[in-house]
Amino acid sequence: MNKILIILMICSSFSQNYRGAELRSIDPALYGRFEVCYKPAQGEGLVSSFFTYNDDAPNTDWNEIDIELLGRFPNVVDMNVITNTSHLRTHYTSLNTHLDFNVYGFEWTPDYVAWFINGEEVYRQTDDHVGDLIHPSKIMMNIWNPSYDDWVGFWDDRVLPRFAYYDWVRYSSYTPGNGDVGSDNNFTFQWQDDFDEFDVNRWEKSHNHTWGGNQSLFIEENIVFQDGYLILCLTDNENIGFQDQKKPYLLWARANGDSIIVQFSEELDPVTSQTVNSYTIPGVVINEVMLMDNLRTVHLKVSDLNVNNDYTLYVLGIKDDAQPPNTQVTHSCQVDMPQPLSFPLRINNAGGQYNNYVADQLWSSSVEYGHMNGNYQFTNEEIGNTDQDELYRESLNRVVSYKVRVPRGVFSVTLKLSENFYDDLGDRSFDVFIEDSMWISNFDIYSYVGMFNAFDTTLSDIKIEDGVLDLYFSAVNYGEGYEYAGPFLNGLEINLLEELAIQSDNPEEFSLLSIYPNPFNNRLKILLELTKPELCNISVYNIKGQLIKTIHDGLLQQGKNHLFWDSKNTSSGLYIIQSKINNKIKNEKTILLK
Repeated sequence: MNKILIILMICSSFSQNYRGAELRSIDPALYGRFEVCYKPAQGEGLVSSFFTYNDDAPNTDWNEIDIELLGRFPNVVDMNVITNTSHLRTHYTSLNTHLDFNVYGFEWTPDYVAWFINGEEVYRQTDDHVGDLIHPSKIMMNIWNPSYDDWVGFWDDRVLPRFAYYDWVRYSSYTPGNGDVGSDNNFTFQWQDDFDEFDVNRWEKSHNHTWGGNQSLFIEENIVFQDGYLILCLTDNENIGFQDQKKPYLLWARANGDSIIVQFSEELDPVTSQTVNSYTIPGVVINEVMLMDNLRTVHLKVSDLNVNNDYTLYVLGIKDDAQPPNTQVTHSCQVDMPQPLSFPLRINNAGGQYNNYVADQLWSSSVEYGHMNGNYQFTNEEIGNTDQDELYRESLNRVVSYKVRVPRGVFSVTLKLSENFYDDLGDRSFDVFIEDSMWISNFDIYSYVGMFNAFDTTLSDIKIEDGVLDLYFSAVNYGEGYEYAGPFLNGLEINLLEELAIQSDNPEEFSLLSIYPNPFNNRLKILLELTKPELCNISVYNIKGQLIKTIHDGLLQQGKNHLFWDSKNTSSGLYIIQSKINNKIKNEKTILLK
């Protein structure tokens, strides 16, 4: 559901060109432990969710508890309580939620709401608003495309169709002091639906249903039960249901150092998408092609690239991962050739250009820096501790992420902040993550300098090797209200401390670069790099040393090879992924969770 108070409405006919899906329980529940194993749809502009909702609103107070996975964020989980106010957390996780099934859940009690990822508690709300969650609520799942660019990203309907896959849903009632599952065994297992079929006694399909800010109409035809999964579909208004008859689109391409990043509309076949001959750029030599983890982004290693020239990328013969696959005909796009940023880079996060600070902007594929999520606020109060009053009067509130394209190097980041809206300890605090690590925990600006005073903090020795500096912000205490709440920024200053040399294209020997996600649920991806074509055996063993599955036994090509283990029929536990090449053996451990 959307983060702002909107009026729900049932519609029988309107002009939306898109069709989404929503499944809801027939019976509501008051309190309990709610769990789901699912894999969301990825792509800008869409949401795949699991939540409880009091659908008697507006006759009674709005009660909603959310788990929302946005297609734009591979590593953010929205965890929200909405009553008469919003209490939102965009929880950063090192887990890539788009790559596989994971287990998400929350416990709802009279005293707290706590969220879990793969059985581990990651966040809890205990403030007074929890006591407002008093209405029995239905269990709901949906996929939709909101109209809010700042929240979900820029919508591009070329990504359709999109699918969210749900493996199972589990409910346990709240039975304090007399349970068998959950925190302190305060919950009692009631049922689990594995979605082998549509249970008409448990679920109902939303049909001809939408609300303000939803660009799609929910229809029952886009709710599909197949192969032990509930599949929620987001489609256009013609090709509805679980089907993919569209060829993969080339969305954009942009230069990044000695690489060109290419974005496609959907997940690709690993073979055709990593074939050098599938790509042509007149005047440029393409040396290597690598499909990234999301299966939608391709990196082209190139030479003879001149940033002052214009280039066109031509793509032919790439297949998607549909069954049967759709094959792309010749498609082309202009390669974006951005000029690199100069450092130090200073950004006025909530306004236009100011002194030596550049103007803020929304992040997209066509810009060098920008924010994801947020809104601007301004105060007329004078700001202490600074001679740059105007910079600190403007705030970017509810920010989730800030991204800056940078060369390989070591950087420092200075956060420039002034608390201009909350006047007590604990009213607003947040965590700060850079790349994969938390740098600041429970950051409360008021506790340092009170209100209307500038406060700068510098974080140093930040190593960036992937071309993008990623900052993430997660609310601890959100603050009352909406527009003024959540993590915020007034300004940023980014300095390049040391530039790193370009890595060699060829490793000295083969290596099992990564296995991910880890832990995983059903599908494990294995990335193996070779200096030359080699005969390879990739196998799975249990902890007793027994062979479980041979993933590959034969020739693999030079460069990066992507392999997969589908473990749907394998039980949970610890497993060893073994790579054997020319009598050299490497082992990696992985955990299968179901």
